[in-house]
Amino acid sequence: MGLQEYFAQLGRGVDLVAECSGLSAPDLEKMGASAQDAAELISLHAIYFGTTPYTGKQRLAVDAARRSKHTLTTLRRIESFTRRITGKLDAWNLRVELCTTPPEQVAAVARRRLREMRAPRKYCERAMLRQHPNGLATLTVTANGLDMADAFRTIDQQRPGESFIARMLGKAGPAARTRVTTMAVLRLEDYGTILRGEGEDVMVRTTSGAVVTGAQLVERACADEGLVTIISRAQGPVDLYRFERFASLKQRTMLAAEHPTCAWPGCNTPAERGQFHHLTPWKHGGQTNVANLVTLCNYHNGVNDDDPNAPPRRGRLAREGGTIVWQPPAH
Repeated sequence: MGLQEYFAQLGRGVDLVAECSGLSAPDLEKMGASAQDAAELISLHAIYFGTTPYTGKQRLAVDAARRSKHTLTTLRRIESFTRRITGKLDAWNLRVELCTTPPEQVAAVARRRLREMRAPRKYCERAMLRQHPNGLATLTVTANGLDMADAFRTIDQQRPGESFIARMLGKAGPAARTRVTTMAVLRLEDYGTILRGEGEDVMVRTTSGAVVTGAQLVERACADEGLVTIISRAQGPVDLYRFERFASLKQRTMLAAEHPTCAWPGCNTPAERGQFHHLTPWKHGGQTNVANLVTLCNYHNGVNDDDPNAPPRRGRLAREGGTIVWQPPAH
Protein backbone atom coordinates (compact mmCIF):
# COMPACT_ATOMS: atom_id res chain seq x y z
CA MET A 1 0.00 0.00 0.00
CA GLY A 2 1.44 3.39 -1.04
CA LEU A 3 1.28 6.49 1.11
CA GLN A 4 -1.48 8.01 -1.00
CA GLU A 5 -3.69 4.95 -0.54
CA TYR A 6 -2.79 4.81 3.16
CA PHE A 7 -3.88 8.40 3.77
CA ALA A 8 -7.04 7.83 1.76
CA GLN A 9 -7.90 4.91 4.04
CA LEU A 10 -7.32 7.06 7.11
CA GLY A 11 -10.07 9.39 5.91
CA ARG A 12 -12.50 6.44 5.92
CA GLY A 13 -12.48 6.26 9.71
CA VAL A 14 -16.15 5.46 10.27
CA ASP A 15 -16.25 3.10 7.26
CA LEU A 16 -13.26 1.20 8.60
CA VAL A 17 -15.14 0.86 11.88
CA ALA A 18 -18.19 -0.44 9.98
CA GLU A 19 -16.08 -3.20 8.42
CA CYS A 20 -15.51 -4.66 11.90
CA SER A 21 -19.10 -5.94 11.90
CA GLY A 22 -19.18 -9.58 12.98
CA LEU A 23 -15.51 -9.58 13.98
CA SER A 24 -13.91 -9.85 17.40
CA ALA A 25 -10.71 -8.38 18.75
CA PRO A 26 -8.83 -11.69 18.28
CA ASP A 27 -10.05 -11.76 14.65
CA LEU A 28 -8.56 -8.33 14.05
CA GLU A 29 -5.33 -9.33 15.73
CA LYS A 30 -5.05 -12.28 13.34
CA MET A 31 -5.33 -9.75 10.49
CA GLY A 32 -2.30 -7.91 11.86
CA ALA A 33 -3.85 -5.33 14.21
CA SER A 34 -2.18 -4.69 17.54
CA ALA A 35 -4.12 -5.65 20.64
CA GLN A 36 -4.73 -1.98 21.44
CA ASP A 37 -5.93 -1.10 17.91
CA ALA A 38 -8.16 -4.17 17.82
CA ALA A 39 -9.78 -3.28 21.15
CA GLU A 40 -10.35 0.34 20.06
CA LEU A 41 -11.92 -0.68 16.74
CA ILE A 42 -14.32 -3.08 18.44
CA SER A 43 -15.22 -0.37 20.99
CA LEU A 44 -15.86 2.21 18.24
CA HIS A 45 -17.99 -0.31 16.32
CA ALA A 46 -20.15 -0.90 19.39
CA ILE A 47 -20.73 2.86 19.71
CA TYR A 48 -21.37 3.79 16.07
CA PHE A 49 -23.00 0.56 14.82
CA GLY A 50 -24.02 -1.37 17.93
CA THR A 51 -27.36 -1.53 19.75
CA THR A 52 -28.48 1.76 21.30
CA PRO A 53 -31.79 3.41 22.23
CA TYR A 54 -30.56 6.51 20.35
CA THR A 55 -30.57 5.04 16.83
CA GLY A 56 -31.55 8.35 15.23
CA LYS A 57 -28.59 10.17 16.78
CA GLN A 58 -26.36 7.22 15.92
CA ARG A 59 -27.25 7.58 12.24
CA LEU A 60 -26.67 11.32 12.40
CA ALA A 61 -23.23 10.77 13.95
CA VAL A 62 -22.20 8.18 11.35
CA ASP A 63 -23.36 10.32 8.42
CA ALA A 64 -21.66 13.43 9.84
CA ALA A 65 -18.38 11.60 10.53
CA ARG A 66 -18.41 10.24 6.99
CA ARG A 67 -19.04 13.70 5.46
CA SER A 68 -16.34 15.27 7.67
CA LYS A 69 -13.91 12.46 6.71
CA HIS A 70 -12.98 11.97 10.34
CA THR A 71 -10.01 9.64 10.75
CA LEU A 72 -9.78 6.92 13.36
CA THR A 73 -7.62 9.30 15.40
CA THR A 74 -10.38 11.93 15.35
CA LEU A 75 -13.03 9.36 16.32
CA ARG A 76 -10.86 8.29 19.26
CA ARG A 77 -10.51 11.92 20.30
CA ILE A 78 -14.27 12.45 20.11
CA GLU A 79 -14.83 9.45 22.37
CA SER A 80 -12.22 10.71 24.84
CA PHE A 81 -14.50 13.73 25.37
CA THR A 82 -17.87 11.97 25.35
CA ARG A 83 -16.64 9.52 28.02
CA ARG A 84 -16.47 12.42 30.47
CA ILE A 85 -20.26 12.88 30.33
CA THR A 86 -22.48 10.87 32.67
CA GLY A 87 -25.80 11.25 30.87
CA LYS A 88 -26.10 9.04 27.77
CA LEU A 89 -28.35 11.49 25.92
CA ASP A 90 -25.94 14.37 26.59
CA ALA A 91 -23.06 12.19 25.40
CA TRP A 92 -24.85 11.43 22.14
CA ASN A 93 -25.71 15.08 21.58
CA LEU A 94 -22.05 16.00 21.99
CA ARG A 95 -20.95 13.09 19.77
CA VAL A 96 -23.25 14.22 16.94
CA GLU A 97 -21.99 17.81 17.22
CA LEU A 98 -18.34 16.74 17.20
CA CYS A 99 -18.87 14.42 14.24
CA THR A 100 -20.23 17.45 12.38
CA THR A 101 -17.30 19.65 13.47
CA PRO A 102 -14.16 19.97 11.27
CA PRO A 103 -11.35 17.80 12.69
CA GLU A 104 -9.10 20.73 13.64
CA GLN A 105 -11.89 22.29 15.74
CA VAL A 106 -13.07 19.16 17.56
CA ALA A 107 -10.99 19.69 20.72
CA ALA A 108 -11.93 23.37 21.12
CA VAL A 109 -15.65 22.75 20.61
CA ALA A 110 -15.62 19.75 22.96
CA ARG A 111 -13.88 21.66 25.77
CA ARG A 112 -16.31 24.56 25.40
CA ARG A 113 -19.34 22.25 25.59
CA LEU A 114 -17.92 20.39 28.60
CA ARG A 115 -17.43 23.70 30.42
CA GLU A 116 -21.04 24.65 29.68
CA MET A 117 -22.30 21.31 31.03
CA ARG A 118 -20.23 21.49 34.21
CA ALA A 119 -22.41 22.22 37.22
CA PRO A 120 -21.51 25.48 38.99
CA ARG A 121 -19.24 24.85 41.93
CA LYS A 122 -21.02 25.13 45.26
CA TYR A 123 -19.01 26.64 48.08
CA CYS A 124 -19.61 25.96 51.74
CA GLU A 125 -17.80 26.81 54.95
CA ARG A 126 -14.80 24.58 55.49
CA ALA A 127 -11.16 24.58 56.59
CA MET A 128 -8.25 22.60 55.15
CA LEU A 129 -4.66 22.31 56.36
CA ARG A 130 -1.86 21.13 54.08
CA GLN A 131 1.58 20.45 55.56
CA HIS A 132 4.69 21.05 53.41
CA PRO A 133 8.04 19.20 53.60
CA ASN A 134 9.96 22.35 54.55
CA GLY A 135 8.04 22.85 57.78
CA LEU A 136 5.54 25.40 56.44
CA ALA A 137 1.81 24.74 56.09
CA THR A 138 -1.09 26.21 54.12
CA LEU A 139 -4.42 26.88 55.86
CA THR A 140 -7.39 27.32 53.51
CA VAL A 141 -10.60 28.65 55.07
CA THR A 142 -13.92 29.29 53.30
CA ALA A 143 -16.34 31.49 55.27
CA ASN A 144 -18.55 34.58 55.10
CA GLY A 145 -17.20 36.98 52.46
CA LEU A 146 -17.23 40.14 54.60
CA ASP A 147 -15.63 38.36 57.55
CA MET A 148 -12.91 36.95 55.33
CA ALA A 149 -12.31 40.40 53.82
CA ASP A 150 -11.85 41.77 57.34
CA ALA A 151 -9.42 38.98 58.18
CA PHE A 152 -7.45 39.49 54.98
CA ARG A 153 -7.05 43.21 55.60
CA THR A 154 -5.28 42.52 58.91
CA ILE A 155 -2.54 40.47 57.20
CA ASP A 156 0.77 42.22 56.72
CA GLN A 157 1.82 41.16 53.21
CA GLN A 158 5.48 41.58 54.15
CA ARG A 159 5.11 38.93 56.88
CA PRO A 160 1.76 37.23 56.14
CA GLY A 161 2.21 34.10 58.23
CA GLU A 162 3.53 35.84 61.33
CA SER A 163 0.90 38.61 61.29
CA PHE A 164 -1.98 36.17 60.67
CA ILE A 165 -0.94 33.85 63.49
CA ALA A 166 -0.52 36.81 65.86
CA ARG A 167 -4.02 38.00 65.08
CA MET A 168 -5.52 34.52 65.36
CA LEU A 169 -3.87 33.88 68.75
CA GLY A 170 -5.00 37.25 70.10
CA LYS A 171 -1.50 38.73 70.25
CA ALA A 172 -2.54 41.69 68.09
CA GLY A 173 -5.27 44.26 68.60
CA PRO A 174 -8.87 43.69 67.47
CA ALA A 175 -9.39 43.60 63.72
CA ALA A 176 -11.20 46.48 62.07
CA ARG A 177 -14.59 45.57 60.62
CA THR A 178 -15.40 46.35 57.02
CA ARG A 179 -17.60 49.40 56.84
CA VAL A 180 -20.33 49.25 54.19
CA THR A 181 -21.20 52.73 52.95
CA THR A 182 -23.84 53.69 50.41
CA MET A 183 -22.32 55.39 47.35
CA ALA A 184 -24.61 57.43 45.12
CA VAL A 185 -23.41 58.69 41.73
CA LEU A 186 -24.76 61.97 40.39
CA ARG A 187 -24.53 62.43 36.61
CA LEU A 188 -23.51 66.07 36.18
CA GLU A 189 -25.06 66.57 32.75
CA ASP A 190 -28.50 65.70 34.16
CA TYR A 191 -28.33 68.79 36.38
CA GLY A 192 -26.12 71.36 34.66
CA THR A 193 -22.61 72.19 33.48
CA ILE A 194 -19.35 73.04 35.25
CA LEU A 195 -18.40 76.71 35.14
CA ARG A 196 -15.13 76.65 37.07
CA GLY A 197 -13.31 75.24 40.05
CA GLU A 198 -13.40 77.27 43.25
CA GLY A 199 -11.17 76.16 46.12
CA GLU A 200 -11.88 72.50 46.80
CA ASP A 201 -15.30 72.69 45.18
CA VAL A 202 -16.76 73.33 41.72
CA MET A 203 -19.29 75.88 40.50
CA VAL A 204 -22.17 74.47 38.47
CA ARG A 205 -24.72 76.28 36.29
CA THR A 206 -27.94 74.28 36.71
CA THR A 207 -30.48 73.68 33.97
CA SER A 208 -32.65 76.39 35.58
CA GLY A 209 -29.85 78.93 35.13
CA ALA A 210 -28.89 79.22 38.80
CA VAL A 211 -25.20 78.98 39.73
CA VAL A 212 -24.52 76.75 42.77
CA THR A 213 -21.58 74.94 44.31
CA GLY A 214 -21.23 71.20 43.89
CA ALA A 215 -22.03 70.76 47.58
CA GLN A 216 -25.28 72.72 47.21
CA LEU A 217 -26.23 70.64 44.17
CA VAL A 218 -25.67 67.40 46.08
CA GLU A 219 -27.58 68.67 49.13
CA ARG A 220 -30.61 69.38 46.97
CA ALA A 221 -30.41 66.20 44.91
CA CYS A 222 -29.51 63.39 47.31
CA ALA A 223 -27.82 64.52 50.51
CA ASP A 224 -29.23 61.58 52.46
CA GLU A 225 -27.45 58.95 50.36
CA GLY A 226 -24.19 58.81 52.37
CA LEU A 227 -21.27 59.26 49.96
CA VAL A 228 -22.13 61.04 46.70
CA THR A 229 -19.76 61.38 43.74
CA ILE A 230 -20.44 63.72 40.83
CA ILE A 231 -19.32 62.08 37.57
CA SER A 232 -19.28 63.84 34.22
CA ARG A 233 -19.89 61.80 31.08
CA ALA A 234 -17.21 63.86 29.36
CA GLN A 235 -14.65 64.35 32.14
CA GLY A 236 -15.14 61.41 34.48
CA PRO A 237 -15.31 61.88 38.32
CA VAL A 238 -15.56 65.55 39.28
CA ASP A 239 -15.92 65.69 43.07
CA LEU A 240 -16.96 63.77 46.18
CA TYR A 241 -19.22 65.02 48.95
CA ARG A 242 -20.29 63.89 52.40
CA PHE A 243 -21.09 65.69 55.65
CA GLU A 244 -17.48 65.56 56.86
CA ARG A 245 -14.44 66.41 54.74
CA PHE A 246 -12.04 63.85 53.29
CA ALA A 247 -8.52 65.02 52.53
CA SER A 248 -6.01 62.28 51.70
CA LEU A 249 -8.73 59.71 50.90
CA LYS A 250 -10.86 61.99 48.77
CA GLN A 251 -9.41 61.20 45.35
CA ARG A 252 -9.11 57.47 46.06
CA THR A 253 -12.76 57.30 47.11
CA MET A 254 -13.85 59.13 43.95
CA LEU A 255 -11.86 56.74 41.77
CA ALA A 256 -13.30 53.73 43.59
CA ALA A 257 -16.78 55.00 42.78
CA GLU A 258 -15.85 54.90 39.08
CA HIS A 259 -13.90 51.60 39.23
CA PRO A 260 -14.50 49.41 42.32
CA THR A 261 -11.76 47.09 41.02
CA CYS A 262 -8.56 47.53 39.00
CA ALA A 263 -9.52 49.36 35.80
CA TRP A 264 -7.44 47.05 33.56
CA PRO A 265 -9.86 44.87 31.51
CA GLY A 266 -10.51 41.53 33.19
CA CYS A 267 -8.75 42.30 36.49
CA ASN A 268 -10.81 41.96 39.69
CA THR A 269 -8.30 43.23 42.26
CA PRO A 270 -10.23 45.51 44.70
CA ALA A 271 -9.53 49.23 44.30
CA GLU A 272 -8.56 49.50 47.98
CA ARG A 273 -5.54 47.28 47.25
CA GLY A 274 -4.56 49.23 44.13
CA GLN A 275 -2.30 52.18 43.36
CA PHE A 276 -2.87 55.63 41.91
CA HIS A 277 -1.90 55.65 38.24
CA HIS A 278 -1.36 58.80 36.18
CA LEU A 279 -2.90 58.36 32.72
CA THR A 280 -0.52 61.02 31.44
CA PRO A 281 2.69 60.30 33.40
CA TRP A 282 3.82 62.84 35.95
CA LYS A 283 7.23 63.16 34.29
CA HIS A 284 5.49 64.04 31.02
CA GLY A 285 3.41 66.80 32.57
CA GLY A 286 0.44 64.79 33.86
CA GLN A 287 -1.38 66.38 36.79
CA THR A 288 -2.49 64.70 40.00
CA ASN A 289 -6.20 65.30 39.53
CA VAL A 290 -9.02 62.80 39.26
CA ALA A 291 -9.46 63.26 35.50
CA ASN A 292 -5.85 62.10 35.04
CA LEU A 293 -5.97 59.30 37.64
CA VAL A 294 -7.21 55.72 37.70
CA THR A 295 -6.75 52.90 40.19
CA LEU A 296 -4.70 49.92 38.98
CA CYS A 297 -3.39 46.88 40.82
CA ASN A 298 0.38 46.69 41.38
CA TYR A 299 0.90 44.39 38.39
CA HIS A 300 -1.07 46.34 35.78
CA ASN A 301 0.34 49.63 37.05
CA GLY A 302 3.74 48.17 36.22
CA VAL A 303 2.93 46.79 32.74
CA ASN A 304 0.95 49.82 31.52
CA ASP A 305 2.82 51.55 28.67
CA ASP A 306 3.50 54.89 30.37
CA ASP A 307 6.15 56.26 28.02
CA PRO A 308 4.65 57.21 24.62
CA ASN A 309 8.15 57.17 23.10
CA ALA A 310 9.07 53.67 24.31
CA PRO A 311 8.46 50.51 22.23
CA PRO A 312 4.86 49.24 22.71
CA ARG A 313 4.42 46.25 25.05
CA ARG A 314 1.03 45.66 26.70
CA GLY A 315 -1.03 48.71 25.76
CA ARG A 316 -2.15 51.48 28.07
CA LEU A 317 -5.21 53.00 29.72
CA ALA A 318 -6.56 56.38 28.69
CA ARG A 319 -9.64 58.49 29.35
CA GLU A 320 -11.79 59.00 26.26
CA GLY A 321 -15.04 60.93 26.53
CA GLY A 322 -14.94 60.65 30.31
CA THR A 323 -14.54 56.85 30.24
CA ILE A 324 -11.43 54.77 30.96
CA VAL A 325 -10.54 52.61 27.93
CA TRP A 326 -7.70 50.24 27.10
CA GLN A 327 -5.65 51.21 24.06
CA PRO A 328 -3.79 48.35 22.31
CA PRO A 329 0.02 48.58 21.94
CA ALA A 330 -0.10 49.84 18.35
CA HIS A 331 -2.48 52.67 19.23
